Amino acid sequence: MAANIAALQDPEAFLAKVFEILDSYDFDRFPEVFAASLDYQGGLQKDEGLETFTSNLKKQMQIMPSMKTSHARFKNDVTNGTIYSSGTSTAIFNALPDAPSVTIPMIGRFDIVTEGPDAGKIEKMYIYKDRVPFLPFIQKLPGMAK
Repeated sequence: MAANIAALQDPEAFLAKVFEILDSYDFDRFPEVFAASLDYQGGLQKDEGLETFTSNLKKQMQIMPSMKTSHARFKNDVTNGTIYSSGTSTAIFNALPDAPSVTIPMIGRFDIVTEGPDAGKIEKMYIYKDRVPFLPFIQKLPGMAK
């Protein structure tokens, strides 16, 4: 039952773990927080299945290895097995002079599996943020030049 799912009882602790894993790009730990059937949508990226999501993220990191991210949350709400979270996303461009960083608002929707072997993990993750402020910096990263 959803009442016993730790992610829904303490969404901040759960999302802190999710973003710690995501921001470290520790792909081996993804199954700790994501269901095998993960449905991800964020920006122009849409992936079905944890394997596809992981594979596509690995490809992105090969292109942009020097961009690091961090996330902070200001507010989390839980409704019917879904965590709605608002906060910020920060990208740090270590390969560029003075390692500039850009912080933008972000909203996330995280549907949590409530039964079965993937109970307590994210089944749907939809991230809404305006990536336009990142673009001038991304385009300057090594490997991004045409």
